[in-house]
Amino acid sequence: MIKLRTYLLWFAMTAVHTYLFYSNATGVNALVFSLLSVAVITWYHGLLNEKFWLLAATGHLIIATGTAWHATFSDIAAYNISFIVLAGFVFSVRSSLWVAFMNGLTGSFLFSFLQAIISGIKLIHEMFLKPQRSLFLIKKMPLYVAPVSVTLIFYMLYGASNPDFFLKITFPAWEFNFELIAYIGFSAIIICPLFFSWGIEKLTDWDIKQPDMLSRIRVKRHAGTPMGLYYENKQAVVMFIMLNALIVIFLVFNILQIFLPALNHSAADFSEQVHQGLEALVVSLIVAILLIMYYFRANQNFYVRKERLVKLASLWIALNGMLILFTCYKNLLYIDAFGLTYKRIWVFIGMLLSGIGLYLTLLKIYRIRTNWYLLRQNAWVLYFVISCYGMINWDRLITWYNPNYANHLDMQYIMSLGNSQLPYLNELLAANDPRIMPYEKQIREKIGSVKVSSKWQERTWDGIWLEKQLAIK
Repeated sequence: MIKLRTYLLWFAMTAVHTYLFYSNATGVNALVFSLLSVAVITWYHGLLNEKFWLLAATGHLIIATGTAWHATFSDIAAYNISFIVLAGFVFSVRSSLWVAFMNGLTGSFLFSFLQAIISGIKLIHEMFLKPQRSLFLIKKMPLYVAPVSVTLIFYMLYGASNPDFFLKITFPAWEFNFELIAYIGFSAIIICPLFFSWGIEKLTDWDIKQPDMLSRIRVKRHAGTPMGLYYENKQAVVMFIMLNALIVIFLVFNILQIFLPALNHSAADFSEQVHQGLEALVVSLIVAILLIMYYFRANQNFYVRKERLVKLASLWIALNGMLILFTCYKNLLYIDAFGLTYKRIWVFIGMLLSGIGLYLTLLKIYRIRTNWYLLRQNAWVLYFVISCYGMINWDRLITWYNPNYANHLDMQYIMSLGNSQLPYLNELLAANDPRIMPYEKQIREKIGSVKVSSKWQERTWDGIWLEKQLAIK
């Protein structure tokens, strides 16, 4: 049964969340609340030795640090999502990341809150309304009533002898604040899954039972069943021979395009080629991984003549890796010419995720892992890449890199970024850089519009740095 201290912790964390976030923008309050929440939940649920919980909590604290640093929209979105992941691991600490997120999501939609209300009613009934409990409380009352009553009598006597000893208690005028009450309710609901966990039990049980290691399934083959391992292996060998040949031709053609401009007949410009190429490459990599997952499932991994298929699949993974490197090279050429943008940064992130996905697929083949293992590992990779993404101020990086290294400076794009890049623009103005002088008025207005919050909850490390650099008072 849920204990009284669970409700006390829930109420306390709700009060802390309300104090930190009510009428405040997101800033350092996110990191303060996360540190306190992770410490309390780890202690209360005894999760200090649980590997998945520690991984999820570490990723969440990295995101919280990035939020306290920059507090961009993507930081705040990742911060809220990671709290949902934590709630899922509170329900089942051994589940996969995908399943934990689904459990946290379902628990956050009032299910945990309803469970807390129902359990609270049962707790009140257990403590106060059961006959044996009521009798116990009645018997206990004389133990406290007499000492408290005598103490109050003596307090009044002492107060009569010295009027200044009396406490003067005045209650401030209070008006009903519906907005505050609503926010307290909201805080209680979103924090509730951390103490009153709720999830999809059947899905969680099924997920936990899924092994990472493949085991051979021995079944009798009957007439009319799908083609056996021999024919499936032959089909996969033929397919990967064709796919390897195709990707080699594609790579050679792409390389020749660099040295022979006459081969470039597409009407799309360099930018469109890079981004369209990324989209097509990501889709092809996903399809490649799905093909390997299909052909290296179950007993195909234990087929005695699988060596040729393993080599062809490994070659296919290596060639896809070369395609990733070539795409990164084209993106570097594009950045060298036109500078950094968010899309060009996302190309590198997409290639990083794709490369790690291919490496994990190679491990699956050689270490005979299940498909669910591959999904589990890729989920953790995605989680930590998102966590680390928020640690970098991309606006500032772009504004530092483009004026110094790009052959063509797109000031319209730079002006569309956030305020954290203003000190760099101010330095360029001081140096009378002719490329930004036409935007001097806009930059000055943008600097003048920067406001520094007086609330410590809303402060960010970027804001403190910006305040010092621009000498804002």
